[in-house]
Amino acid sequence: MTTADRYITGHAMRSIIVVVLTLLLLVSLFALFEELDEDRGTYGLAEAMNYVLKTMPRRLDEILVYGLFLGYLIALGRLAETNELTIFRVSGMSPTRLMLALTPSMLLWLGISVSISEFVAPTAERNAEAERLTALYGTLHQRGGIWVRTDDMYMHLAAIDQYGNLQGVMQYWLDEQDQLVQTIRADAGSYDRGASQWHLTDGARTVFSDNGAHTETFHALTWDNPISPEVLASQAFLDANKMSLLELRRQIEFAKSQQLGVSEYDLAFWSRVLKPVTYLGLTLFALAVVLGPLRQVDMGLRLTVGIFAGLGFKYLQDLFAPAAIVFNIPAVVAILIPITAYWLTAIYLIRRTA
Repeated sequence: MTTADRYITGHAMRSIIVVVLTLLLLVSLFALFEELDEDRGTYGLAEAMNYVLKTMPRRLDEILVYGLFLGYLIALGRLAETNELTIFRVSGMSPTRLMLALTPSMLLWLGISVSISEFVAPTAERNAEAERLTALYGTLHQRGGIWVRTDDMYMHLAAIDQYGNLQGVMQYWLDEQDQLVQTIRADAGSYDRGASQWHLTDGARTVFSDNGAHTETFHALTWDNPISPEVLASQAFLDANKMSLLELRRQIEFAKSQQLGVSEYDLAFWSRVLKPVTYLGLTLFALAVVLGPLRQVDMGLRLTVGIFAGLGFKYLQDLFAPAAIVFNIPAVVAILIPITAYWLTAIYLIRRTA
């Protein structure tokens, strides 16, 4: 690394740290205010602050890419205002060489983001959700229940703890003509890992036929199904964008076994896999706009454009994600469209400047 590289890296790192800490403080305050809206006597300021602190790694990971983009805009903008960027260009540093000078800091923050999203945030998020539900309702149960489909069976779970133990199980079994053939209700369910089976307890099974409905009660019932407690617990306690790649892989494999189309888990998985491309694209875009249209403007306008550019990227992601699910567009394509748009814009601006 040359002296110029170290100089640019130092400016970039200081700006990114300030921006990331500012954004993290803001989003954490908003999250705390939202948590304090919970109308429960058992959930006060201490519980809300505990939840916000434990979910902070996930929020940090979400804002890092935007903090990186704004940090580069500020750092490069300052270099442009003091004519140092011009000196670098006159001394022979091409846009490609300037991009290489930004790469070490970009790789460092990318590594931090990957470490948080894979090893820190999922565990912290699951523990925070469990403790929040405990404070609100006195149990580790998922409020409101979840729906799960496997083959020709639809199942509603009234509650599930973080270990995959079930309560209030209601299953609806359909035939090939999508007609209801039987229902199974059970008070509880647990998973036998040795036998790879579920055991439902204290319930009733109703079988429907042309002669009417026949109901029989049971104390214990074995249910063979490929869905694992990890899959159920992840669905109950974590949204797709809060899971690790391993958890997302489990959810995707289960969805494929049930012949389901593109899901939020596919989108979250490819968004995580393509994170390096996203970081590189926004870094290139920041360099392009400073070398091009924002080279001679003041810091206020540069920040305004940066904020709107970051929001535009997020809105594009939010637009194509549901479209992929509705129209069954491959998840990797839906994730690549916004990234490609920013890449092409950055390349165009750099070539125009050159």
